[in-house]
Parts: sequence; structure tokens; C-alpha cells
Amino acid sequence: MVVDQVDRQLLRLLEGDARLSMAALGRRVGLSRTATLARVRRLEQLGAIRGYHADVRSPEQAGGHSARVGIVVRAPDVAAFVRRLRTIPELQEVETVAGEYDLLVRFTAASAARLDAILDRLNGWRETVRTTTFVVLTRYVGGG
Repeated sequence: MVVDQVDRQLLRLLEGDARLSMAALGRRVGLSRTATLARVRRLEQLGAIRGYHADVRSPEQAGGHSARVGIVVRAPDVAAFVRRLRTIPELQEVETVAGEYDLLVRFTAASAARLDAILDRLNGWRETVRTTTFVVLTRYVGGG
């Protein structure tokens, strides 16, 4: 892959704000809109630009408290237990897992008090044998 200084500058600008128009990008690197578009398309074809996305967070998650909860259940119908979990608005995901826990669940709540209330609710269900909570301090997402 051959990239020059202008390509590197385009990549840095797009990394900072993928919503920049071709005209705005061109002005910043000293190229016309058409020349900028051609370079960006070439960088996409080379794989230097792998995609564009919005990194979004719902208002409920903004500043929220996240936790992973390992749950051991005693239920003849785990799917019914999962359906019950899905009625909790703060639920982000549920996974059935092998090992010490039957389910691994992620919640994001607006406050620590709300997270605590959710855990109290879960522990009050007769099918719940026990829960172990892992409060998320920092979340890293996968790379390329």
C-alpha cells in the first residue's frame, strides 16, 4: 500500500471526524473536491479506510453504570428466565455460557442505586440461585 503525506493527512482528518465533506477535506489538504474524493476512494480500496460508523450511546447509558452479572439459575426453562430478564429496560445483552455460571448478563443503569435495585430484583426471583456482579470500570472495544 503506497500512501503519501496527503493521504496520511486525509486519514488523520477522517479519523477525527468521519463526517467531513469531501470539499471540507479538500480545503484542509489543499486539493479540489474531486481530487479528494478520488484519494479517499483509493484509500478505501486499499483497505486503509475500513468503514465509517457512528459511535453512539443512548441517553440512558450516558454517564451510566455498567455491570456484568454471572447468574446461576435453577429453572427447567432457561429461555423463560431469559424472557423475564428481557423485560428489564437496562438489559444490554444476555449470553448462555459454560462454566460456573449459566448466564452472563450486562446491564447499564443510570445510577448505582438503579443497578442495585435491578440486582435485588434478580436475587428475589425464585429461579435465581446466586449472582456475582462485576462492575465495569473501563470498557475497551475490539480492534481490527
